[in-house]
Amino acid sequence: MEGSVFAVATGVAAGATFSPHGGPLLPFVAFTPLAVALARAMRDPAAAPLAPFRHGFTAAVIAHGIGLYWMVPALSWRTSLAVPTYLLVLVLIGLVAGAACLAATFLHGRKRWPLPLALAACWTGFEWIAARVPGVPYAWLNAGNSLAWHPALAAGSELLGARLLGFWTVASGACLAWAFTLRPRPFPIRRAVLTGLLVVAPVPAGYLRQAAVVDGEAAARVAVVQPGRDDGGLDRWLAPLRELIAAEPVDVVVFPERFLAAPLRDPARDSGLTVGDGSIRRVPGELAPRGPTPTGIELAAFAEALGVPVISGAMDAAVSEGGDTLWYNAAFLQAPGRPPSEAYRKTRLVPGLEGYAWPGAALGIPYRGYATGGDPRPLTADGWSAGTMICYDSAYGETARSLVRAGADWLLVLSNDDWLDPERPFRTTWAYWQHATLGRLRAIENRMTLIQAGATGYSFAVSPAGEGDGSVLEPGEAGVAVLEVFPRSGTTLFTRLGDVLGLACFVVFVAGALGAPLSARIRG
Repeated sequence: MEGSVFAVATGVAAGATFSPHGGPLLPFVAFTPLAVALARAMRDPAAAPLAPFRHGFTAAVIAHGIGLYWMVPALSWRTSLAVPTYLLVLVLIGLVAGAACLAATFLHGRKRWPLPLALAACWTGFEWIAARVPGVPYAWLNAGNSLAWHPALAAGSELLGARLLGFWTVASGACLAWAFTLRPRPFPIRRAVLTGLLVVAPVPAGYLRQAAVVDGEAAARVAVVQPGRDDGGLDRWLAPLRELIAAEPVDVVVFPERFLAAPLRDPARDSGLTVGDGSIRRVPGELAPRGPTPTGIELAAFAEALGVPVISGAMDAAVSEGGDTLWYNAAFLQAPGRPPSEAYRKTRLVPGLEGYAWPGAALGIPYRGYATGGDPRPLTADGWSAGTMICYDSAYGETARSLVRAGADWLLVLSNDDWLDPERPFRTTWAYWQHATLGRLRAIENRMTLIQAGATGYSFAVSPAGEGDGSVLEPGEAGVAVLEVFPRSGTTLFTRLGDVLGLACFVVFVAGALGAPLSARIRG
């Protein structure tokens, strides 16, 4: 019973770090109670063999239940799958987190790994695989993410990605338990010193690194349109933008995700597929150009009238070999006097809302979501490239990294958070804050400017140093903000190597998870 109380304490503390008030201290102590519960379960001969699993399940379900509470009030009015998806996500997270704690106790008890190292590695491995579960990929909330609001503490992200923040905070919490509560007297001076080094040493290093990141002079100016709940279409924004550009020239105008809720190109004229006498066929050796739709013509005329490139969220469609139309959540760059760019198609779909959430396929539920985009490429105009992501894409460091490696000069996130209604307090939730947190992590990982355009907010900019206002326009407000792009601050180790820490921790987690039941059978 006592162990369960400790697990609940970690769940509540970790869940609180996912709020706008997570702060810089709480992430470092949130996992201390869980570490105490795991250590006591290993020492107690009367403890059930699956007690560590139960503690991990409890802590994770409570933590993520708190962090994801917004799914119910924000989405229930839109889809009947909101509550089932919420519960399914929590159960799956709990199961994998329970396995992570079981693996950590095996590595500590049987392989003599220090508990802080074992728990940090297995928990980080759990978060890595949770983002890759087929049908329900989950990457919103990870340990240590709230440090993004304290750039000096998050500076290590440029080395091994945001995953390092989770590893650091989980290990720090376990170290506090390991140094001060898991051993009887005399006071463990050596362990206290080692704990202090692990917890404290990265802090001055982070401040020194932060002081060395200089943003310099702005390299580009971006006009971000936040349309609010009543966007009025492109015509609504022509006069305000022309007036703004006349007063202070900008390099590009940006509209949010799905601002244009129609394709810009004829879906049937793609890669040799053409329409003739009412049927769809493939013409051998022919690549038919895709003609513009009325919406595509409207956007081209809009960009021509402004005299600057326009990036907008829109739909894209293509006809499959079998004649089915595949729909994509996409973004395009429309330069004046030119055809639209190739589409950036969203690569990470929100399970249950945009993508097929397991076990829908097994139950025969018809698929109604988008198709998944392929290899991400930046949207390019004269002299610059914007690594554009759409909403949930920004939860994945690998997506941003791929765009940077493909030549992006800055990162751009288009979001459509109009399902969060600022006029209804029960639907104004932490989900707003999560996008702003993730944007800061992606900026620090690659030391590159990131700008987000949200339909109802948050719209903001983050400098390569990870700094910037939480929002340049109030949530729900309709308006335009001019944001600056600063030069990239070198190529980071994370940009070069990717999430090697997450992969390594996943290998450790799997080894421990497989070893735990095998060891139990041998002892039995």
